[in-house]
Amino acid sequence: MKQQSISKTYKRSFSTLLAVVIAAAITGCKENELGVYTLCSYEDNWKGNVCLSDPDDDPYETFWTVMNSGSGAPYADHGESRRYKNQDVNIRSVLPIPGDSYKGWDEFDLVFFYGHNNMIVPPHPHDTFGYYTYNGSTWDHHYGYLDEIGWGSTTPYDYYTYPGVTTGDTHPGSVTYLYYKYTSALLGGLYHYGQGTGHQWRMHWNDPVQTTIYRQLGNKDLEFLILHGCQAVITANMDGSYNDMALRTFHWTQGSWHIIMGHYKSYSTSQLVSLVGFANDLIAGVPIQKAYFDVDPANNSSAIAAEAYPFSGWSNSTMENDKWSDAMGDHKDSSEFTMRWVTNVGTSQQQW
Repeated sequence: MKQQSISKTYKRSFSTLLAVVIAAAITGCKENELGVYTLCSYEDNWKGNVCLSDPDDDPYETFWTVMNSGSGAPYADHGESRRYKNQDVNIRSVLPIPGDSYKGWDEFDLVFFYGHNNMIVPPHPHDTFGYYTYNGSTWDHHYGYLDEIGWGSTTPYDYYTYPGVTTGDTHPGSVTYLYYKYTSALLGGLYHYGQGTGHQWRMHWNDPVQTTIYRQLGNKDLEFLILHGCQAVITANMDGSYNDMALRTFHWTQGSWHIIMGHYKSYSTSQLVSLVGFANDLIAGVPIQKAYFDVDPANNSSAIAAEAYPFSGWSNSTMENDKWSDAMGDHKDSSEFTMRWVTNVGTSQQQW
């Protein structure tokens, strides 16, 4: 196994000058809020069933139990943490929509999502793929090759709102499919938690499109986001060489989040690794990226971290040091990011 690392400075364009604010590190014993989302069975089976027989592999089960097995830090805050499953994993439990009983992703310190993910427009192998498009009155099912259809560009991505997304080639997005059919959360510059004055959403595909004004991820609470499905954090191509898709997607969403983790290519549920060790590592103070890569399912784990500018080296980095039990300071609206991913050759680490 080889862990690749890269640091990049990303220049963001704003109408007014933004200063990078480095917050002071908080070293107190604060209880953190944990949000766990397991979506394995979808309305009318619009996405395939990915329910797990082993509770140790499911964040909703043993992982949640371990993280809540004690009182006070470093365990999860019992009163403010939440876990959602299946029909409760919908747009209202992802976005900060006022007037409901759900907490959104930015109201937790750590969010762990398990279910189907993707990115648009993805660098995929030449594999067949089933997908739906909306023609204005009905949904049409198609099969195609993902590396050919330009999903989110030449082929509209209709699970966001209608008319569908066709800007994925210039503004890629990270997809989290939601319980209700033909709906999703889409992270990125023109989409959910991206920049702008409002973001569109709908609970069900045939609901009127609504717009809610809110800020980027981390502007309230979020420090760590885990998208534990397939290719939601694409830092590399199928062969393990660097791909900047995660950087082009997530830098727009960075209010003050620290690290986003996931996978850069697909895997099967049979390859999943028990999350018990991951939970124990978080409680013990192991840096979160290292702990997550230790439960890598298929040499495909990936991470992107927001860093201080100028980058002062790996030994001082958010990527290498940040912990659930003792989070580092925020780098608000960062312009410096590091990426890491696992490949299946060797054991060395490289840095560019």
